[in-house]
Amino acid sequence: MPKRLSFFLVIAIAAIAVVALTGCESDVENPFATTTPIPADSGSGSGNSGGDPAPSGPDLANGESKFNGLGCSGCHTTTDAKLVGPGLAGIAAKGDDYIRESIVDPAAVIADGYQNLMPSSFAALGESDLEDLIAYLKSL
Repeated sequence: MPKRLSFFLVIAIAAIAVVALTGCESDVENPFATTTPIPADSGSGSGNSGGDPAPSGPDLANGESKFNGLGCSGCHTTTDAKLVGPGLAGIAAKGDDYIRESIVDPAAVIADGYQNLMPSSFAALGESDLEDLIAYLKSL
């Protein structure tokens, strides 16, 4: 009986360790994690640590990352399907100014049939990240 008890004790400790280690992963993006803007990279220059010139134009991958990381995907789909807020497919037709205003001052224009639920804290988003997010939304 003691060998069997030891075996189960080792299995239990291993299971607890696995659960504890997987719970510590903070890199995993959760689309429902937050609606608080992720601050723009601080520091001087373009944030480019190499000697290469800074990329020109918006970074769609960064825009998609912001869309997911800021929690946009918790309320908006990238299709025309409605969630808490309207689906965003085809939003490019509304123009850059409309998209920008909808992000930085969401109470300015409320889409028909929706309530003013979008947080206004995205105004603190850095200009480069905002441009990337707008470019990503226009690509849908």
